[in-house]
Amino acid sequence: MRALRSLFRSANFRLLWGAGGLSSIGDQFDLIAFPWLVLLLAGDPLAVGTVIAVGNAPTVLFMLLGGGLVDRFSPRRIMQASNLLRLLLGASLAALILTGHIALWLIYPLALLKGLADALYYPAQGALLPRVVAPSQLRQANAVVHTTFELSGILGPALAGALIALFSTGGSMAAAAPLPGSGAAAAASGLTGLALVFAGVAFVFLLSALLLTALRLDKAAPDAADPDAESGGILRSIVQGLKFVRADAAMFTLFLLIAGIELLIEGPVIVGIPILANSKMPQGALALGVIVSAYAGGALIGSALAGLLPAPKRGLGLLLIFLFALSGLLVMPFGFLTSMLLAAVIALIIGLGGGYTDVIFATWLQARTPQRMLGRVMSLLMIATVGLGPVSNVLAGALIKLSLEGVFVGAGALIALLCLAVGCRREVRTMAMPASVRAQTDE
Repeated sequence: MRALRSLFRSANFRLLWGAGGLSSIGDQFDLIAFPWLVLLLAGDPLAVGTVIAVGNAPTVLFMLLGGGLVDRFSPRRIMQASNLLRLLLGASLAALILTGHIALWLIYPLALLKGLADALYYPAQGALLPRVVAPSQLRQANAVVHTTFELSGILGPALAGALIALFSTGGSMAAAAPLPGSGAAAAASGLTGLALVFAGVAFVFLLSALLLTALRLDKAAPDAADPDAESGGILRSIVQGLKFVRADAAMFTLFLLIAGIELLIEGPVIVGIPILANSKMPQGALALGVIVSAYAGGALIGSALAGLLPAPKRGLGLLLIFLFALSGLLVMPFGFLTSMLLAAVIALIIGLGGGYTDVIFATWLQARTPQRMLGRVMSLLMIATVGLGPVSNVLAGALIKLSLEGVFVGAGALIALLCLAVGCRREVRTMAMPASVRAQTDE
């Protein structure tokens, strides 16, 4: 545990860790509140998928720009600006609900702005961590950050789901029928809990921004701009990032794999699980929160294990492929489930593998990438992770109307086949963790 104690002796790491944890809680509140708000207002799976797609669209359009800005300017200031924007959005939604002025059409521009804020925040967060800690601390720093993120995933959805259920007409809101219009009638029909959730979102983003303000960084290193990115303009900087990833065969192949998995699984999970909880589980919103929290609990354990266990020296690529494929296979029966407990157990197992792979792959990527390129490379990773989400959400919303069960079965089977194909590639089979990370020990 000596390495962890040394890590937490750094005031800068503690501040960055706290700011990231608070931001994660705000995101987890949104993860529950947005789809449930749309379900209450419209009662339409396609509407849920469309709103989520609108929120994810800026990831595709602006994530590369965000990565270029991170390498050109200050990652910390970009994170602060993003947090302040998300604060305003949460406060606006809470006010609209409490005053009875909420309507479905208003959610679309607010979701778009939320996606824009996320597109700026995540490349900055990924680029700032390696600048705050030493290379020998990177794996354990990632484990702490990811573990905290997953812990927020346990507390955030469960609390959000409980607030929605507690302050909603009918308790669990299992029926979730569309509300008759908007305005005061909507507010009186069960949206008070959602208003409290969005108010909480605003509060935690305020605290996160304040912690980032207290961060003190060496002007010669962490917050300095990349001179190459400054000299050639934003467009050239983005092109340089694309060329860097394309030239690394293992990195490029795994980015493509992650993008493919995202296309197949984002919609079924984000759109399908709320529909599953609403239509097949008597607990309604509470079931949704419990399932999401169970996944986060597994991911928390997986993230912690990634920091505590020795870094894999060989077979790193095959290990990642195996865990990705296993997750696909476990997703297949989800659409048939009627038990909240069984769904939570499967979600926990999937989360265990996901938490481990997140930490190991992020550490491998950060250690392999020059610091001056981190913003752009992390932005490309985020595009691979969520860039195809809008397409996936809209498709899932439409296909779920035909067969909820078929969507989960098809997505899981295709993920497993895709992993099998990628595992045959030599650049993936021969992947290894960089020596600077392997040398790290937890004495």
